Amino acid sequence: MISGLDPTSDFRFANFEGMDFSNCQLTGFDFTGCDFTNAIIGNADFNGANIKGARFPGHIRPIVVSTELLAKKRKAIVSAMSSKLKEELVQTSRALYQSTDGSKRIVCTLSKKYDSRTPYWYAYHPKWDEFLRGGNEGYFVLGCMDLDIAFSIPRLVINRLLIDLHVSKTEKSQYWHIHISQPNESEHVLVVPHKNNISLKPYEFAI
Repeated sequence: MISGLDPTSDFRFANFEGMDFSNCQLTGFDFTGCDFTNAIIGNADFNGANIKGARFPGHIRPIVVSTELLAKKRKAIVSAMSSKLKEELVQTSRALYQSTDGSKRIVCTLSKKYDSRTPYWYAYHPKWDEFLRGGNEGYFVLGCMDLDIAFSIPRLVINRLLIDLHVSKTEKSQYWHIHISQPNESEHVLVVPHKNNISLKPYEFAI
């Protein structure tokens, strides 16, 4: 529930003129028949949302990845990480997993491919950093819906970069923006604004 509203029913056929959805994660929302023609879409994540009959600006229409495909991709990534860590990883929430004794922990988050210079976009939340810090080993695991590889970045590596990353803040929350770029066919990099990007090759693993 959001401010007393139910995302599965209370937004149907709404007019979102002037609203900014940039960086919003909209899984589970029902936007049936909604009017987004005068809204700012930005990099809003409509994966897992219902946009049947919704209208968008110009020729823009979000590519929605079904919740089933997201779950399948996440399951494959977590299975590969379990093999990599030689530990069964137990899910504690949608994105959080840990070994049975809590010593090894991962946050697994996914991105579809966007048509931009940085085709994969993620958020990193303080509560995720706190969760990873609670284990002996912690990894921020980035999955890409169109790739058969993922990236397991150690928590200490991502934590050191936070001071240089763009951050969004509200009165109640904040998160850092994580962007992956692909400068050539064989390499992906984590984009660090105004500094050298970080090669993800050392953290790459097959799914």
